[in-house]
Amino acid sequence: MKHRSLILALFVLVAILVVGVPLFLRTPIWVDVTYHDLSAWNILHGGTHYKDVFETNLPGMVWSHAFVRPVVGWSHEAIRIVDLFVVSSVVFLLSRLLKRSGVSISGRIWFVTAVALFYLAETEFIHCQRDGWMLLPAVGAATMRLTHLSSTRSLKWTVCEGLMWGLAVWIKPHVLVPALLVWLMSLRFQTRRVAVRDVGWLVGGGLLAGGCGSVWLITTSTWQPMWDVLLNWNQEYYSWSWEDMLLKCRLLLAYFAPFSLLHCASIPLAFVAVFRRDASRAILAALYLGWLAQATLVQKPFDYAHYPPMLLGLAVIASFRLPVGPVLLGWCLVGGLTNEFARDHRWFRGLQRDCRITTKAILPNYPMLDCNRLAHWGRCWHDDSWELKDQLSFYAMIHCAPNWADLNRVGEFLKTKSLQDRELICWHDSTHPLYVELGIKPGIRYPHVLTAMKFRTKREQIKRETFSSPARYVVSDLVPIMSAARFGPFPPPGPATELPTEFPTWHADFYPWNQPVVYRSGRYVVHEVKEPMGEIVLPPSKAIWE
Repeated sequence: MKHRSLILALFVLVAILVVGVPLFLRTPIWVDVTYHDLSAWNILHGGTHYKDVFETNLPGMVWSHAFVRPVVGWSHEAIRIVDLFVVSSVVFLLSRLLKRSGVSISGRIWFVTAVALFYLAETEFIHCQRDGWMLLPAVGAATMRLTHLSSTRSLKWTVCEGLMWGLAVWIKPHVLVPALLVWLMSLRFQTRRVAVRDVGWLVGGGLLAGGCGSVWLITTSTWQPMWDVLLNWNQEYYSWSWEDMLLKCRLLLAYFAPFSLLHCASIPLAFVAVFRRDASRAILAALYLGWLAQATLVQKPFDYAHYPPMLLGLAVIASFRLPVGPVLLGWCLVGGLTNEFARDHRWFRGLQRDCRITTKAILPNYPMLDCNRLAHWGRCWHDDSWELKDQLSFYAMIHCAPNWADLNRVGEFLKTKSLQDRELICWHDSTHPLYVELGIKPGIRYPHVLTAMKFRTKREQIKRETFSSPARYVVSDLVPIMSAARFGPFPPPGPATELPTEFPTWHADFYPWNQPVVYRSGRYVVHEVKEPMGEIVLPPSKAIWE
């Protein structure tokens, strides 16, 4: 029976990888990834982070991109291969923790299968993100603590553990929450004398990571610009309220339906593990609960912050030798096949109408069983076109997900203009990949201009920097302004050197739409900067159509 379970698990895992990996690799990357690419490209070409490319976070992810991009290249597929390596390494380390909890090889393969079912089929919003890459040093540090917990610990390994937590902090300081819970949990399995000695060397390793990063910041003149952002900007970026907390808690089970429902099982199991004497389960549970707490209560409610606790939650359930893999496989098959083959049946349409939330949360259409998506599987082996990436994207016509084919045509047009550093401004989130494609530094330091505008007290400063820029051209995106539902076909047709006739009449008063149009490709508009003037903040949404 065990052999049959192992064979079935291996067969299912191989099938998922064969189907899922090609589609995964050809799916386009999210705008955050191109943001880190731009930041890495800037420092690799002598630029100063924060000063030349604005960021509200610590520079750990930018360092990661600056390290791997020159090695693997700058394509979407290259960074996704690195992401697969990171996730695979995390899964390998978690599998070792499961082994220590007595989980059989069959159970561990089913755990890997469950991760593949989840991760390969999710949207580009969670791939190649900081939280996932931060998980690798964090799980590595937790594994080190567990490995040496019951034996005489070597000081060098304690320092290495602290170093790994420190590396994770450079990506996001939020990791200190699970790090603290893992350390507190380990005290149950240590003598007081060992714990006192241990904490000093652990902190020393973290300070070593902090010191090395600080040396880089100082020697590259990045120290002062970073602290200017952290002290003078971030107070407006991060906000807290009880209403936000309640909303974040309510969203917990909605991020990755139906997979998010596993928290209903993993949370109580984690609390059970905390009070047992199994050190491996207890450390894993502390890591999971700490990570879930910081993702839910500290971070903004974005999907990418919640996918690491999904992996940890799967591991918690698997550590109790529960069949998480077969259950998720059956769930995906039932939901996917029902949506694929029964979507036009009267009873299913009635169920969707009467139980809309239930069908969306419990029986969603599983992407690896979507015939429209699977139809592109054969092309993934030989076609690296932008058109294929557009067809594989999970997001269409939203401001933070480019239309890659149209954006590529804009890039080809701008290449004829022989642009130099700072002669181009990419105004909207979806346009800044052009900087790396053209090999030039940004005309202003805000790749996410709309995000920068959230800093109300800094709007005049942003305006001054924009109007004093030597930029010759500005690229804007119609999607944040115009509603496809209002105008029918989108992008709207029209001359390539004019704004659409449906564009709001206020454009003459707002930069960059008051600058002459020299080229348009789909949703993207290229403006030639003649006389920078006007307002840079969009009017209230109610006034847009007046």
